[in-house]
Amino acid sequence: MMPPPALYLGGLLMGYGLDRAIHFPAIRFTGDVWLMLALAVIGALLVLSAVVQLRMAKTTVMPHRAASTLLTSGVFTLSRNPIYLGFTCLAAAMALSQHSAGMLLMLAPVVWVIHSHVIAAEEAFHSEKFGEAWQDYCRRTRRWL
Repeated sequence: MMPPPALYLGGLLMGYGLDRAIHFPAIRFTGDVWLMLALAVIGALLVLSAVVQLRMAKTTVMPHRAASTLLTSGVFTLSRNPIYLGFTCLAAAMALSQHSAGMLLMLAPVVWVIHSHVIAAEEAFHSEKFGEAWQDYCRRTRRWL
């Protein structure tokens, strides 16, 4: 499995290529800089908060390794996948900073792959490993937001 950060980076690079090949008009609107900054800060805070929590709980950050602890507090009360939500915000911020329609377009298939394959596999594992605690957590907390 390709690491999720590589999926996001690949989507940005393919979007850049689309912009060069198709010559999409630049995305510019009033407040685009503020939206980009907000997305970048929110994305960075989500990723950093989640990584700190995972490290403090002495469980893995790597999605292909088995988690030893089910985290349901802190940033994990906002989303079951705060790192992927943060990466999505950061990728959108990057697309806006580059005024790139191609990068924004390619974010959709990247999020679909993360949602349908990466998260689905992680959640199947969590369901098996953590059982009823996982089911309770799923009832309380949304997958993304």
